[in-house]
Amino acid sequence: MTKRSPAKDDPLSLAFEFQRTGRVSEAKAQCLDLLHHNPKQAAAWNFLGFLEHQEGNAEESIRAFETAVSSDPEFADAHFNLGNIYRIHGKPCQAAAAYRAFVSLSPDDAEAHFQFANSLLSLDELEAAAISFRDSLRLDSGHIDARTNLGYCLKRMGRYEEAAGHLRRALQLNPESAECHNNLGTVLRDLRQFEPALAAFHSALKLKPDFIEAHNNLGHALFDMGRLDAAVEAFSRALEINPGDLHSYINLAGVGERANRPDTAKDAITRGLEIDPRDASLHLLAAKIERRDGKVKAAIERLENIDPSGNHDLVAIDIAFELGQLHDRSDSPDQAFRHFAEGNQLSRQYPAHRQINKNEFLDLVGSLNKTITQDWLSSWSETPPRSDAPEPAFIVGFPRSGTTLTEQILNAHPSLQTLDEKPTLDVMLAHLEDYPRSMAQLTDTRMDALRTVYFDAVAEHTDVGWDMRIVDKMPLNIIHATAIRRFFPAAKIILVMRHPCDSILSCFMQNFTVNSSMANFFTLEDTARLYAKVMSLWGKCADLLKLDFHIIRYEDLVADFESETRKMLKFLGVEWHDAVTNFAAQARARGKILTPSYHQVTQEIYQHATYRWLRYRDKFEDLRGVLEPFVTDFGYRWDQ
Repeated sequence: MTKRSPAKDDPLSLAFEFQRTGRVSEAKAQCLDLLHHNPKQAAAWNFLGFLEHQEGNAEESIRAFETAVSSDPEFADAHFNLGNIYRIHGKPCQAAAAYRAFVSLSPDDAEAHFQFANSLLSLDELEAAAISFRDSLRLDSGHIDARTNLGYCLKRMGRYEEAAGHLRRALQLNPESAECHNNLGTVLRDLRQFEPALAAFHSALKLKPDFIEAHNNLGHALFDMGRLDAAVEAFSRALEINPGDLHSYINLAGVGERANRPDTAKDAITRGLEIDPRDASLHLLAAKIERRDGKVKAAIERLENIDPSGNHDLVAIDIAFELGQLHDRSDSPDQAFRHFAEGNQLSRQYPAHRQINKNEFLDLVGSLNKTITQDWLSSWSETPPRSDAPEPAFIVGFPRSGTTLTEQILNAHPSLQTLDEKPTLDVMLAHLEDYPRSMAQLTDTRMDALRTVYFDAVAEHTDVGWDMRIVDKMPLNIIHATAIRRFFPAAKIILVMRHPCDSILSCFMQNFTVNSSMANFFTLEDTARLYAKVMSLWGKCADLLKLDFHIIRYEDLVADFESETRKMLKFLGVEWHDAVTNFAAQARARGKILTPSYHQVTQEIYQHATYRWLRYRDKFEDLRGVLEPFVTDFGYRWDQ
């Protein structure tokens, strides 16, 4: 609170003297006496607000500051104090209005811009908050909290590189801040820079060994890296520090559910619900386990009994998608579709997702389609051969076509090493300026350097034996077929296909991690349009480049597993091995699977999802003109 002492001859000075010497009641009486004679004396109302706050009288304090502001709208200190009292008492909207008024009157106050930004941040007005944090830093570049909170704000907006830069600068100013090390670690995790993220979390814990949030964030990063035992240990360590920490139980249960450790998950859920029987996150995880156990009705009842009013945005999104999955399993397509639509709408409105531009991916597809012509391909320089290792193979396809199942089958083969949705090709292509046009004229040296970037990225995720072939699975690498052909001319490509309507419906049904490509899945219509663009590009590349590819049709694979798998292995140049028939057990032993299919590929082959779209066919009638050509070209039927 701001209280500026009046001049000695000011009648208010006696009130200040009373307050200074601990005689608060007399100070209030002096203010009230002054206001009795002059009810519009803003300074007296402002000081009375401070005194009421000092005594813990929230309503009286707010009323006094509001009166001060109305008495003199140009009295800047009263606006600032009103903003502070609103912020303290959890009224961010009113606080933001008060701070906005103050900075308009006193635009050079760094602390006011900082508090204004914090209020905007709590209201999810991220762009405006970032501007105000920058205003604070413009006035005081050493304001550590402003720089730290700007980093957090940028993280919420999905601008991770900028966020990391500000957090590193904050650490330069205060290297002993465990909180700042922890915040940097969370951003590095978002950037998939896992080793630096681990280092940041360990730095936080070295400074503050009992920092529960850092232990939990360390667990998340370890889980992302597939180090499941270490992740469980990190969450368990947080619970040793505070056995009553609900978030640690939620995190431990989440690891158990995702890593196919149901006993771990169930135990953590039970213990967490003893702390808070109404926690939505724990009930959500319990419902997911019930679905996997076939207890669909119980799971629906559990989720429908959750009070949605107090749910965090991300939890509400996940609950909507889970209810959609459950109603789909219980053969209630209309109810399922309603929940999926709700989940997608909530996801699209989530603040960080609002910052993601779906057109970035569409523009890339358009640029590739425009660039790839016969004349451009004829202008390519020669691609130097590689002799030091077998060329990688690639699994591509529109998302939700069966690529995860295909990858898990191949991963069970002892001569193959698969990568499950790692951004290896993206890392290489990021080193190319003006992609894709710049691929045409590359020197041998430049070509070798870029391929080295790719294999270095592979090595970050797996150890590949000299006699093993890499199988790189990333569905939307389908748009980069030209780059695969350019850099790895002998590469084998496995194209996984599924009835187009099933793939599109399944994308709409998934709560994906949102990026510029997945932001096209919020509606069935946008998903269908993206499908048409992506698969048209593939068809063009396959024709012009004479690609060496093998088609796996999901429906054929689940209907005749051995025959289809034998043909796929023959295409890859490896012999049949009985281990591939036991792929589900391999997947369970492997633990973490990165894709939304994680709970399916750890089960034996099943046909629940085959031609599921027919139960939703009324939702596709308006899309028939867009999709039927692909349905026919890919050997399916509209009524199939």
